[in-house]
Amino acid sequence: MQSVSRRSFIAGSIACAGISAVSLSACSQGGASHAGGSEKPVLSATPEKRELWGSPDLCTVRTGLIMGPPSMGLSQFLLAAKNHKTKNNFTFEFNAVDYIGLSARLNNGDFDIATLPSNIGPILYNNHELKNEYVLMCINNLGVLYVMTTDASIKTMDDLRGRTVYAYGAGGTPEYTIRALLKKKNMSDAFNLEFKSTPFEILNLLQEKPNSIALLPQPFISLSKLLVNPLYVPIDITKEWDAAFADNGAQAVMTTTIVNKKFLHEHEQAVIEYLTLMKSSVEWTKQNYRKAAALQEDLGSFLNNAVALDAFPYLAICCITGTKMRTAMSGFVEQLYDADPESVGGAIPDDGFYYLPPSGMLGEA
Repeated sequence: MQSVSRRSFIAGSIACAGISAVSLSACSQGGASHAGGSEKPVLSATPEKRELWGSPDLCTVRTGLIMGPPSMGLSQFLLAAKNHKTKNNFTFEFNAVDYIGLSARLNNGDFDIATLPSNIGPILYNNHELKNEYVLMCINNLGVLYVMTTDASIKTMDDLRGRTVYAYGAGGTPEYTIRALLKKKNMSDAFNLEFKSTPFEILNLLQEKPNSIALLPQPFISLSKLLVNPLYVPIDITKEWDAAFADNGAQAVMTTTIVNKKFLHEHEQAVIEYLTLMKSSVEWTKQNYRKAAALQEDLGSFLNNAVALDAFPYLAICCITGTKMRTAMSGFVEQLYDADPESVGGAIPDDGFYYLPPSGMLGEA
């Protein structure tokens, strides 16, 4: 089954948001790319010892969040902002799991910062037809994809040959991650990848259709355990990715945070505070899964605290910034580009896509 095109996703969400139809597709739509098409850019920029860009004055920072993995490690940051314990005024708004709608609202100027699937940032960067320019701030989650099934005979990727695998995330990181992996393993046509509109549609299929197979991210795997019995989770896509790409060390990157470039240059001090508070919250979460899970429903970062607790160890929550972020993200983007250039907007981003804090800040040498 052919997946729904990105243009279809975007057109629908933009129409709902009342925004003029601006495609996120990049070079093929006439926008000049920052990078040289199939050429691999040389990433040579280094953190500089410099003054912060823009005004030192405190400001309001409007942040759009995806519910789930990219937000579940932010509980302490969200609480600090809610209780007015931050220097700048950070506001947060959840846009459920609608990352295309969130992208449209970001481009419309509703937000300064947003969490998005990792391939959306390069698409935005590569399109000069958009209202604004965007820069990558940090990585929120590494690999979170798993294959689950009610068929006990499924043990390995090879067991998927000739089968239908239901998935969520057409036009986003889940689709392009699995397609890049299948291409690397010479399995591009091995099975039918059929995308559904929501994870809950897939859960219904697992309940109703015998021997169903699905590809979903956490925390939907943990949610499925409550609704489907028996349920097997035989394949960790991140482990499959790491084994397949061991020759070049490319990591799977699922979600990221991007910032409006103009806002960054006008209020870098606020971006530094954002990343500092995010790092602290992520580290606290890793040491306090039970306490963090108990906050999810009240904060709106996830719908069920019990499911969050089960999922936390598998969410690969992180806050990777600076040169380490660039290394991880650029390697992943190259693999997506090799599998399908459109997945990252038609070109591999150059140094301008990656925000490098001043040396001496956020762990940069």
